Order: sequence, then structure tokens, then C-alpha cells
Amino acid sequence: MILTALGSVACFAAGFILLWSLGSVIVGGQGFPWSSKAEASISPVALQASVDHPLEPLVDMRAFRDLSYVPVKAIYVSSYWAGKPELLQKMLDIADTTEINAFVVDVKDEWGRVVYNCDVPVAKELGVIDPRIADIDGLISLLRKHDITPIARLVCFEDTALAKARPDLAIGSTTEKDGLWRDSSRNHLCYTNPYNHEVWDYLVQVAADAAKHGFREIQFDYVRFPTDGPVKEALYPGQNGQSKADAISGFLAYARERLEPLGVWVAADIFGMTLRVNNDQGMGQQLEQVARNVDIVCPMVYPSHYNPGSYNLANPNNSPYELVSAALKDAKPRMIGTGAMVRPWLQDFSLNGVTYGVAEVKAQIRAAEEQGYTEWMIWDPGLTYTTGAFRTQ
Repeated sequence: MILTALGSVACFAAGFILLWSLGSVIVGGQGFPWSSKAEASISPVALQASVDHPLEPLVDMRAFRDLSYVPVKAIYVSSYWAGKPELLQKMLDIADTTEINAFVVDVKDEWGRVVYNCDVPVAKELGVIDPRIADIDGLISLLRKHDITPIARLVCFEDTALAKARPDLAIGSTTEKDGLWRDSSRNHLCYTNPYNHEVWDYLVQVAADAAKHGFREIQFDYVRFPTDGPVKEALYPGQNGQSKADAISGFLAYARERLEPLGVWVAADIFGMTLRVNNDQGMGQQLEQVARNVDIVCPMVYPSHYNPGSYNLANPNNSPYELVSAALKDAKPRMIGTGAMVRPWLQDFSLNGVTYGVAEVKAQIRAAEEQGYTEWMIWDPGLTYTTGAFRTQ
């Protein structure tokens, strides 16, 4: 019995040592105890530093964006005013004393100039930066202190600066000596080609840079093909049979996919008549296609921009309440199922012999709100806003 017990203990010990040594070898150890060397005891074991799956961000920027949303009542602020403290203060005074809680600020203008020192290689290389806003971060910080939502206005395809610097990215012409198409404005502005994906990428780079500086929304303006000028002479390299509407909605889809992870809303300015017609009016803005690819649709329902007889109004410019009410009523059924909301641009400027004041601006706001729209924006290129039309805080 004693011999049997001793044998069992010996077998157990031998098995234990064997299994222990095998485990040591598997994890990179020394194996059998007697095979160790002095230097082996201080040899480090390499640990795997990488993982086979991507790490999730600590914050879902889309969710944060939506949870922090504040309904917008905005005014337009040009880059010239935003960059001059004494002029900007006049705009801040409006926000501090009225219901205005957002500024739509230029970051890229109608000439194609980026108005602050952006970190976009193409803009730097081509010299299209004009830093009127010397301290973009200081501006955003100041707006936050006043509880003002900063919205970046980015003019898209009306871009003379890029078109002249890179003619290969521009809309071409069958008649112009330099091959660049120009509109019929007094400045004869050029356009970049909405079919060109390199143009898309450049616009998104500028928009992403603005988002990283703290703008909460990217609002694309002139997101269309040209309408004023010899459009029959325009050439669109790379069209390949694609419609204008598909090009515009394709750009917006491309932009939204890349910008929303940065925690910003994506908006598009459209002509007011887009709400009334089903086609793209030859400029690529078809309402449902635009709406399915942005968060916010911003129709410019300026009464002065409608032809006599529109909505059975002899002079729409003289009937701001009736015009805005009818136009926004048109939008309601067409927006169902698109996932986007409507925030209209309203008129605070005088044009074509009709003077706009408190009554006219108030009438437009009332018309929008009676149609169920809780948000709106006011456009005045001269920035002489009719503050009496706004509610006090």
C-alpha cells in the first residue's frame, strides 16, 4: 500500500510538471524549470498593441447634434461685417434684444473666395483665401457667449476664383475665347462644373473645415447650375448623360455622408419656385431629390422674385403674406417621407419699387408660422434689418 501511494504521488508530480511546462511553452515561457537561464528571467514578453476591430468613438456626433438642436430664427451676416467688431456688434445687439438666435455667416462667397484662414490645401495652393474674418475661432466663441447658433453659408458652383485657377473644373463655353462660361451679371461670374467630382470634394473639404471650427450647420447656396446668361452655350465635361437634378442631388448625398459624422446639419438653399413646380427648372433643383439628401431645405420665398400672376397675385411683391403663405403651403405634401424639414428664407429688402418695412416683414413671418413652420431666416444683403418686425426676447 505504501508503494502504491508513493507511485501515485510520483505520477501526479510528473504529470503536474509536464502540464505546467507545456503551458509555459504555449504562452512564451521557459518550458521545463531546469531549462531556464539567468537572462531568460528578465526577457520581456511582447504584448499585442493593436486590435482587430475599429474602436467606437466616445460620442456619437449625430446623436449629440440632434439632442442639442435649437429651432432657428436667423439673420444673414456677411463676412465683411463678421470680421469687423464694430459692425458685428450691431448684429449681436439684434440677437441680444430680439428672438433672433442664429447667424448665417459667409465662409465661401459668390466669387469663390474662402473668407478665413482655412486648412484646405487646394484653397491655399490656388490662392483663393481672403481672410476677412481674421479669427474664426474667436468669432464662434463670441457667438456662443451670446447663445447664437453659427451657420456656415457656403456658395457652391458660382465660383469664379476656382474656375479661373482651374479651367478644367469649370463649366466651359462654346463661344468665349478662354473657354470659360460666364453669366449675364455685371461681374460676368464663372461657374464650376457640378458634374465634376473633384469640385464636389473641394466643397466638402471647405465645409468640413468650417464644421471643425464650430459651425453647427453647413448651408449650401448656389447649389445649382447657372440660369442667368447664355446657358445654351455652356459645356459640361463629364456629363455622360446624367441629368442636372441627379448631379445636384448626388453632390448633396456625397456631402451629407461626409459631414454628418462631424456633428453638423446639412442644408440647401433653393429657389422659391422649386416648391411649385415638379421639374428642376433647368438648374438641377428638383424638390424631392434635394430634400431626400439634406436635413434642411431652405426655399428663398422672396415675394419680389415672383412673376406677376404667380399664385393668382397681380403683384406678389405687394402681397408678402399671401405669397409666402401659398408657397409654403405647396411644400407641405411634397416633403412627406423625405426626412427633411423646411426653413424658409424671408425678404427684408426693398426691390422693384416696393418698400419693405415692419408690416411687410411681419406679414411673412406670420404667414410662415400660420402654415406650421417654426423656423425662418431673414435676408437683407445690406444688413439694415427691420428689427421692429422681430419679437423681443
